[in-house]
Amino acid sequence: MPKKKIAHIITQLELGGAQKTTLLILKYLNTDKYEPHLITSTDGPLADYAYSLPQLKIFNVSSLTSRINPFRDIISFFKILRYLKREKISIVHTHSTKAGIIGRWAGTLAGCQSIFHTVHGWPFYIEANGFFRSILLFFERATSSITERIVVVSNADLQAGLKRVCKDRSKYVKIYYGIESQLFRGKSGTDPQQRTPLFKSLNIDQGRCVVGSIACFKPQKAPQDLIKTASLVIDRDKDTQFLLIGDGALRQGYEDISLSLGLKPQMKFLGWRHDVNALLSVIDILVLTSHWEGMPVVLLEAMASGVPVVATDVGGVSEIVKHGLNGFLEKKGACEDLAGDILTLIKSPGKRREFSDNARRSFLETFDITCMMDGIHRLYEARSEQFS
Repeated sequence: MPKKKIAHIITQLELGGAQKTTLLILKYLNTDKYEPHLITSTDGPLADYAYSLPQLKIFNVSSLTSRINPFRDIISFFKILRYLKREKISIVHTHSTKAGIIGRWAGTLAGCQSIFHTVHGWPFYIEANGFFRSILLFFERATSSITERIVVVSNADLQAGLKRVCKDRSKYVKIYYGIESQLFRGKSGTDPQQRTPLFKSLNIDQGRCVVGSIACFKPQKAPQDLIKTASLVIDRDKDTQFLLIGDGALRQGYEDISLSLGLKPQMKFLGWRHDVNALLSVIDILVLTSHWEGMPVVLLEAMASGVPVVATDVGGVSEIVKHGLNGFLEKKGACEDLAGDILTLIKSPGKRREFSDNARRSFLETFDITCMMDGIHRLYEARSEQFS
């Protein structure tokens, strides 16, 4: 039988969970049955990785950006529509809000057989003015009516979707994120001598406790809470080293704040890195201060590496981090509590080892790449069947 053509649609290829997951699906897709296509913008830190994937056909739409711009969005819509028609795409699978709305309507008008959409955190989680959130919610509800299956990555997103977007439970399928666990071995799976050059390149004493953050500097990730939490920890334990991995429009401002507070020696801003798996082998504790989330991939990477997590209890985070078992959870904005948890783990290497063992064990049960791809292939093959 001829292969079915499937197009995944996403905006810029940033180093985010939605982008990483989209590329992993395309990497592990069964190419005996499907011909993979990717429709995306022209730039992003993961662009080179996308072009390295064999058999993947990429169509660049330069106007397809994350920011809402009616003129550019209309251009993107017609470019995507023409491509879907020209290539005779059978299945459209969109990711995140902007690409999801444009891509699903283009797929419908192009006559594609199936339209799927993955929610990587609902748009109404955004802390914005009520009118803007209402507009996003209106479009999400309208577009759900033309979507065959809505893929959610957490129970939290499922319940929020049922309550606010589409009440038809049969439309939803839950497929947890999966990552390539063999790439994330952490301290226990990495030769100490292999870590020494990394410590030297980062100019960090191997005897210091290293707290890491891997997140974009944007409002969702609450960098103001990250800096405040770090300052509280450093004030009580000046030997602690923070590694802030990520970039974004807000980075320079918070880097300047850390400098003005005299925190720069203990806080290293590394920007985007492509060696996150190696960096996790030198990190003792991972902190996430987000105000909203879907299912943060960085927490899965930390768990696979056996790194204890201190995070805010938002979205699907509690489905990954079990308070007191493999990490600590606190309310968003609770910087004092987050700092207290970090200090508890700094002072207790035994507790860190216990959390590390539990993190690795719980990850392998649910979040390996094979689990995710089983769900994705069932989605494409079963189509109209009821998913649980």
